[in-house]
Amino acid sequence: MHLIDVSNSYSRKIQRELAQSSTHFIKIYTLGRTRIVYKKSPSKEEIVLSNKIRQVTNEEIDFTLTKLTNLTRKDVEITKTKDLVEIIINDGAD
Repeated sequence: MHLIDVSNSYSRKIQRELAQSSTHFIKIYTLGRTRIVYKKSPSKEEIVLSNKIRQVTNEEIDFTLTKLTNLTRKDVEITKTKDLVEIIINDGAD
Protein backbone atom coordinates (compact mmCIF):
# COMPACT_ATOMS: atom_id res chain seq x y z
CA MET A 1 0.00 0.00 0.00
CA HIS A 2 1.13 3.52 -0.78
CA LEU A 3 -0.25 6.85 0.38
CA ILE A 4 -0.18 9.31 -2.47
CA ASP A 5 -0.38 13.02 -1.61
CA VAL A 6 -2.97 14.63 -3.91
CA SER A 7 -3.36 17.88 -1.94
CA ASN A 8 -2.36 20.01 -4.95
CA SER A 9 -5.43 18.75 -6.82
CA TYR A 10 -7.63 20.17 -4.03
CA SER A 11 -5.76 23.43 -3.36
CA ARG A 12 -8.80 25.72 -3.68
CA LYS A 13 -10.92 23.59 -1.35
CA ILE A 14 -8.06 23.40 1.14
CA GLN A 15 -7.50 27.17 1.08
CA ARG A 16 -11.21 27.77 1.66
CA GLU A 17 -11.33 25.32 4.58
CA LEU A 18 -8.22 26.86 6.16
CA ALA A 19 -9.74 30.35 5.88
CA GLN A 20 -13.15 29.36 7.31
CA SER A 21 -12.17 27.17 10.28
CA SER A 22 -9.66 26.78 13.08
CA THR A 23 -7.89 24.07 11.08
CA HIS A 24 -4.27 24.98 10.38
CA PHE A 25 -3.12 21.92 8.40
CA ILE A 26 -4.85 19.82 5.72
CA LYS A 27 -3.44 17.09 3.52
CA ILE A 28 -5.37 14.85 1.13
CA TYR A 29 -4.09 11.41 0.17
CA THR A 30 -5.28 8.46 -1.83
CA LEU A 31 -4.78 4.84 -0.92
CA GLY A 32 -6.02 3.08 -4.02
CA ARG A 33 -9.67 4.13 -4.31
CA THR A 34 -9.82 5.26 -0.69
CA ARG A 35 -9.50 9.01 -0.11
CA ILE A 36 -7.91 10.21 3.12
CA VAL A 37 -8.27 13.73 4.50
CA TYR A 38 -5.92 14.58 7.37
CA LYS A 39 -6.67 17.77 9.33
CA LYS A 40 -5.02 19.37 12.34
CA SER A 41 -6.49 22.09 14.53
CA PRO A 42 -5.21 23.46 17.85
CA SER A 43 -7.28 20.99 19.90
CA LYS A 44 -7.38 17.81 17.80
CA GLU A 45 -6.33 15.90 14.72
CA GLU A 46 -8.89 14.31 12.43
CA ILE A 47 -8.47 11.70 9.72
CA VAL A 48 -11.37 10.83 7.42
CA LEU A 49 -11.16 7.82 5.13
CA SER A 50 -13.82 7.40 2.45
CA ASN A 51 -14.47 4.97 -0.36
CA LYS A 52 -17.57 5.25 -2.54
CA ILE A 53 -17.27 1.70 -3.90
CA ARG A 54 -16.72 -0.42 -0.78
CA GLN A 55 -16.23 -0.26 2.97
CA VAL A 56 -12.92 0.98 4.30
CA THR A 57 -10.98 -1.97 5.72
CA ASN A 58 -9.30 -2.25 9.11
CA GLU A 59 -6.04 -2.83 7.24
CA GLU A 60 -6.41 0.57 5.55
CA ILE A 61 -7.19 2.21 8.90
CA ASP A 62 -4.15 0.60 10.54
CA PHE A 63 -1.85 1.50 7.63
CA THR A 64 -3.04 5.13 7.60
CA LEU A 65 -2.67 5.54 11.35
CA THR A 66 0.83 4.08 11.26
CA LYS A 67 1.98 6.24 8.36
CA LEU A 68 0.44 9.53 9.52
CA THR A 69 0.51 9.34 13.33
CA ASN A 70 2.37 6.24 14.62
CA LEU A 71 -0.76 5.43 16.66
CA THR A 72 -2.99 2.35 16.67
CA ARG A 73 -6.78 1.94 16.65
CA LYS A 74 -6.86 1.57 20.43
CA ASP A 75 -5.25 5.03 20.83
CA VAL A 76 -7.92 6.95 18.89
CA GLU A 77 -11.68 7.46 18.66
CA ILE A 78 -13.14 5.83 15.52
CA THR A 79 -16.59 6.28 14.01
CA LYS A 80 -17.53 4.04 11.07
CA THR A 81 -20.38 4.30 8.60
CA LYS A 82 -21.00 2.40 5.37
CA ASP A 83 -18.46 4.28 3.24
CA LEU A 84 -16.73 6.59 5.74
CA VAL A 85 -14.40 6.25 8.73
CA GLU A 86 -13.73 9.22 10.99
CA ILE A 87 -10.75 9.07 13.34
CA ILE A 88 -10.37 11.68 16.09
CA ILE A 89 -7.06 12.15 17.88
CA ASN A 90 -7.44 14.42 20.89
CA ASP A 91 -4.41 16.33 22.11
CA GLY A 92 -5.08 15.33 25.71
CA ALA A 93 -6.43 18.73 26.77
CA ASP A 94 -10.04 17.51 26.95
